[in-house]
Amino acid sequence: MTIALIATVTPKPEAVDKVEALMRELTGHSRAEPGARRYDLFRGTDATVRFHVFEIYTDEAAVEAHRTSPHYTAFRAAVGDLLAEAPVVVSATPVDTAE
Repeated sequence: MTIALIATVTPKPEAVDKVEALMRELTGHSRAEPGARRYDLFRGTDATVRFHVFEIYTDEAAVEAHRTSPHYTAFRAAVGDLLAEAPVVVSATPVDTAE
């Protein structure tokens, strides 16, 4: 079953450029994962800078493979002290059965 994730990351104001660079690097690696159908990075337009990632995976095993991948675990280690708050991740499955 297809799994979609929407992740929101809020960097500290002084770390916006560094977090964006780390997220761009993560995006490149994540798009190459076998179970990743989509991995898109967005920057919010509000006064507080937030990055949003829209991810689609083939199944829960692909999500777990992403979460345990070397590039994702390295990203989490590098970004930890640069965030203003904990990332928010929403998981969803399609309602429309046309895939």
